[in-house]
Amino acid sequence: MIERRQHRRVEVDYWASLKHSSLGTVTADIQEMSSSGFSLTLDKEMNFFVMMELDVQIHGEGWDGSMPPLPMKVVRVQGREIALTFLDSCEDFWMPPVDEEYSLLFTDLILYDDSDDFDIRL
Repeated sequence: MIERRQHRRVEVDYWASLKHSSLGTVTADIQEMSSSGFSLTLDKEMNFFVMMELDVQIHGEGWDGSMPPLPMKVVRVQGREIALTFLDSCEDFWMPPVDEEYSLLFTDLILYDDSDDFDIRL
């Protein structure tokens, strides 16, 4: 299988309720999440298919239950494991936390200028 991932994934401790007009609602545990979508394991096997659109409510610490469901599309199905992508950008409400190892790569790029009282980052 060709690796097509473009966004960094992180493991999260969230669960989701997935709603479809003809299939009803099913719950699932989110395994990994990125700024473009997430992979999850369904609590029970359902007849999901690629390109199917769902309304998804994310639950867990930091998620407000009053948020409207997020429109998402199924991009992969393997038994009870499926992957979903956000139809709209999620950057307004969630981004993966910055990994310390990742941010340390950029610490050498700090330029110090004695004429200013601030640091400039490139």
